[in-house]
Amino acid sequence: MTRRLEMFGRFEYDTQGSGVDAAEIYPTCIEPVYAYATEDRDGFVAALRTVVADDDGFATYGASCLVVELAGTGVRTPDALALLDAAIEFKRVRRVPSAMLKGYEWERWLEVNGPDSWPDGPVQLPL
Repeated sequence: MTRRLEMFGRFEYDTQGSGVDAAEIYPTCIEPVYAYATEDRDGFVAALRTVVADDDGFATYGASCLVVELAGTGVRTPDALALLDAAIEFKRVRRVPSAMLKGYEWERWLEVNGPDSWPDGPVQLPL
């Protein structure tokens, strides 16, 4: 599962530069968990959080993106918010400009940290 989440995270972070074939995303990352995610959304989100508990990279970012992909941006459970906050932190430590955050990521950042709080600096692409 971690490999799938990492693949999805890399694709979502940089669709063009990730080296991930877009045709592989649905059958590899989404289809295998679709039924679980739609039958038990909160259990699915909690399981994702457990899977990436020791990760602070692409798998965590992928988990957050998968929650949004399968359950939407309105999921506000503690597990979903923890994944979202970790995904935002993933981008923050890489000094990604705030304009590169997804709308829901930016809204969450502002909700937690307020305006004018995103660090400025050059983009540091992952290796």
